[in-house]
Amino acid sequence: MFRCKARWKNLFAFVFIATTTTAAAHAQGVNWGGVVVDPQAFALPGVSVDLRTVDGNFVATIPTDREGRFQFTVPAGTYQLTASLLGFETVTREVAIGAPTRDFRIELKLGSFRQEVVVTATMPELAMEVVVSATEAEQRAVRDVAEHLRTKAGLSATRRGPINLEPTIRGLQETQVAMFVDGTRTYAAGPARMDSDISHVSPHTLQAVRVVKGPWALTWGAGALSAVRIETFRPAFSGGEFVLGGRVGANYAQSGDGTDGFAGVWGSNDRARFAVYHNTRAANDYEDGDNNLIPGDYESFDTRWTAAFKPNAATTIEYLGGYQEQRDIDYAGRILDATFFKTHSHAGEVTWRPQASIVSEIHGQVYANLKDHLMNNDEKPTAFDMLGRIPPFGLRVELPTESDTTGGRFYVMLDQGTIDWKLGTDLTRLEQNASRSIFRRSNDSLIFSDIVWPDAGLTNIGGYAQAIYAWGGGQLGATVRVDALDASAGVVSDFFSANTTGSINQTETNVSAAVNATLPVTGAFVVSAGVGRSVRSATPMERYSDRFPSTKFQTAAEFMGNPALRPEEALEVNVGSLFQVARASITADIFYRTIDNYITVVPDQSLPKRLPLSPNTVFRYINGSEAQFAGFELQAESDLGPYADVSASYSYVWAEDEELNEPVFGIEPFEQRYAIQAHTRDLQRWIELGVTVASAQNRVATTRLEQATEGWTVLDLRASIALGRGVSVKLGVENLTDETYATHLNSLNPFMRQRVNEVGRSSYLGLEYGF
Repeated sequence: MFRCKARWKNLFAFVFIATTTTAAAHAQGVNWGGVVVDPQAFALPGVSVDLRTVDGNFVATIPTDREGRFQFTVPAGTYQLTASLLGFETVTREVAIGAPTRDFRIELKLGSFRQEVVVTATMPELAMEVVVSATEAEQRAVRDVAEHLRTKAGLSATRRGPINLEPTIRGLQETQVAMFVDGTRTYAAGPARMDSDISHVSPHTLQAVRVVKGPWALTWGAGALSAVRIETFRPAFSGGEFVLGGRVGANYAQSGDGTDGFAGVWGSNDRARFAVYHNTRAANDYEDGDNNLIPGDYESFDTRWTAAFKPNAATTIEYLGGYQEQRDIDYAGRILDATFFKTHSHAGEVTWRPQASIVSEIHGQVYANLKDHLMNNDEKPTAFDMLGRIPPFGLRVELPTESDTTGGRFYVMLDQGTIDWKLGTDLTRLEQNASRSIFRRSNDSLIFSDIVWPDAGLTNIGGYAQAIYAWGGGQLGATVRVDALDASAGVVSDFFSANTTGSINQTETNVSAAVNATLPVTGAFVVSAGVGRSVRSATPMERYSDRFPSTKFQTAAEFMGNPALRPEEALEVNVGSLFQVARASITADIFYRTIDNYITVVPDQSLPKRLPLSPNTVFRYINGSEAQFAGFELQAESDLGPYADVSASYSYVWAEDEELNEPVFGIEPFEQRYAIQAHTRDLQRWIELGVTVASAQNRVATTRLEQATEGWTVLDLRASIALGRGVSVKLGVENLTDETYATHLNSLNPFMRQRVNEVGRSSYLGLEYGF
């Protein structure tokens, strides 16, 4: 372990020397910048401002800050400037840069619906974000959000069924990744995690997805060792007359006869806005590369809506709602299937942004995410008679669950010149209840019933303070967060009480903090570094599981909870850089993370199993001593002229569980991604070949029954054609060579002990009309 630490120290030293050497080699040019505003003259933060030569060669890209301002340091000359932000029309101008200025003004007009994915390895609101277009989520005809996120460097996902994949970030899984929808905290609906916290949002209703790789999202909520935040579409307020827009489309995927139809309409003026979207998705069993049929049935119906009103220029009142119902979902990676999910979500917000005041924004929100879920074994081997098995007769399993989250958040933002402050508080209440009943299928007689989630509850009250000091395009920021948590449960079984220690009800006080600095050395070179500490409390399943299968460890064995589990404490260091030269941009991120009190499992031979079909060994949740993680992402992209682009990315995570002296469970192998795209000058027609190469993963947690995986290579061919008048066509072939493969994080089939394979060769076709 000492040798590994030494290697990382040498790597950090190399990055520091390389960045400072490159900085010294860049001559300083003219400090030139301005401000971007909307039609009502309000500042627009987060606008991507792109600078190129008149020949189209890339020079630099930078986002606007909270005041809508941007600044470049470039040699004097004539450039082409482009400003773009989702929901607004893109502006392109030719600018002559000579003398220094901060007064160049750009106004963005209301535009059509667009999607973005924002991935940042550093602190939100503190460091520059790397913006990646998420229109490809539509172009690839993905089934859910996590399926698209797994295509990004440093991100992956666990497949347990055809949809509702579980996102992972740099080796962090499940609730180690805090998930939010429209600012509200949300959790999975079932103890078997047939869904993830963000599963119940259609990919067609996204406006933005923000992924934070590390403990930097402290203003979003508690327990965020990393974080994902989804923002659904809200149209911008227009500057004058009422504007109406919308989109309608359909996709068809050949493998599994996947159908996907969506439609939406939105409208706005300077005082009101609304949007309504609906999406219906369905598919059947699909084939892998060897023509094996993989269970993949599902139906999903999503509807989301929003309405907002501005009683005056500074105040916005908004309501957001949604309902999703999913039915008859196959789960090849679980011992049960899903009968249904039913999700109701509601949120009310009030935002006040006064002009010319030390108070720049006051925001309040209350919300409720209510989820019902039912599981069954109707198509599993346990439903049928089998001689020699114990029991030999078929069983019927019912497992209804409820997972309800309610809460609120409030913050005030203060502007004191070069220092911005954000002071806030949030409250989250999670209530989970589930019971399992097992019947003899032939006569429907009850064999036994037990508690899975015993009216479990987690209440977290948190408060935070954040300060950001900005100068000349650089930023230095710090955040401190304090959380008070109360964990409780209702009636537990006598067996659970006799075989666990510590009080059922627990309280905690947790402190998290982070510091980050971002320095634009030149207009084309940015370095950043940060160190952060975040604390994650144990989940109700980790605390109160009464010999119920774990979702994280991919085995049908039973697991015993531990009410007295201490929270995980993560400490992470991140160093990143963005370098842009000529036609290319290169980003690099290196991280090192330790997690004290790492929650893991160990076999406990003293515990008898609950179900006769379970493996003989029962595991118990414990706090390990420490887990260590290290890794990197390297991404490069360049245009090859006006008609072609290339890109490449590399990502790797190494992790070790010090308690068990073996690798951490569920770590993705080294992965490479390459793409080359040919397109028209206006990007309205393009064709792209993508290649993904995953190495074999032999560093596995053998004591927890993890299996190694072979490497694989997959080729995807995609194309998009804009036909004019808002009509576009997308088509493609995924897994062009019909490779038979499964990613390392895919769950095992609990009856055959084989990983759930991905889709074999599959073609898709889509048509969309927008107005």
